[in-house]
Amino acid sequence: MKFISIISLLLLLASNSIAQEGTNFEDLTFQEALAKAKTTGKKLFIDCYTKTCGPCKYMVKFIFPLKECGEYFNKNYICIMKDMQEGEGIDIAQKYNVQIYPTYLFINHDGSLYCRMDGGGVSKPEDNFVQKVKNAIELTELNKEYAAGNREQAFLKKYITILQKQDKQKLQIVLGETMPQLGVKKLCEAENWSLIKTEITNVDTPLFRYLVDNRKAFSKQIGQQEVEEKIMSAYLEEFRIFKSMGIDFEKRIADLKLFEKDHYKGVLSLRYCMLFRQIIDNKQKDRIPEILTVLRDLPERITDTKEQMNVLQELQGFQQIANQQQKEKACSYLEEICKKLQPTQTKQVERIITRIK
Repeated sequence: MKFISIISLLLLLASNSIAQEGTNFEDLTFQEALAKAKTTGKKLFIDCYTKTCGPCKYMVKFIFPLKECGEYFNKNYICIMKDMQEGEGIDIAQKYNVQIYPTYLFINHDGSLYCRMDGGGVSKPEDNFVQKVKNAIELTELNKEYAAGNREQAFLKKYITILQKQDKQKLQIVLGETMPQLGVKKLCEAENWSLIKTEITNVDTPLFRYLVDNRKAFSKQIGQQEVEEKIMSAYLEEFRIFKSMGIDFEKRIADLKLFEKDHYKGVLSLRYCMLFRQIIDNKQKDRIPEILTVLRDLPERITDTKEQMNVLQELQGFQQIANQQQKEKACSYLEEICKKLQPTQTKQVERIITRIK
């Protein structure tokens, strides 16, 4: 019996030791914690949670008790936990616009926000939560330095590298604000062109527009095929993902017409795809003759049958806006197109014809 009691005591002591090693969350009000942070020269750390938040519970049970968390947080912060759906947590959630859980707030002595991590938890100890926090704080400092006007090349290189890992949206803004100033020749250097190829995917960003406007100058430096592939891949990807979600087709089609003059591969078929979606999705019945003209001339204008099929797939919904005469004319053009297709492609077009009829 005495032996069992000794074992129980040892387990209790070990448990207390582990708890003491972990993050020390204090039972303080927000104002009390803020005052203590100011007195101790530390910042305030708030774990914003709700009772129904599974990841919040995981962090409290498995991550914050870790020794490395205790060493970092207890040294640098006064730590409190607040339920965002009751008590003063409601006011904190409103003040700091907390909408995702868990959210971790790092607060200055005056109550202003220093850094935040929305949904900033980890799913296993190996993910190194402390390092994740340090990365977020480093990015906060770099954001401030950039906002203050630092444009030194060494700083920008470091800043952009971190943004690539942590904030793709901010990266687009920073690249758009800084890289066009380098000029075409500098942007065609391997490191800069690699950034453009991998990170600039939104066709409306300033840097992408700079690329489009200066595409001929870029082509002279690194070759038209390289520039063409970058530009066309961005338009194709946007159409693939967002074609039914509100693309400005008028603007995109105007761009594609420019690329047609440069003889970009696949540009005409993409323009036809956009034209079909613009007319069909917006129920522009008065423009159905434009679709019929494309179908009539398709075999002559586009010889690649795969590209033809890409265009024909965008006839989805045509039968809902066309009258009977227009449907019959479309089917007759499709039957002509079938004569030069592969057997598998012919079957696909036959299904389109059946749907339209």
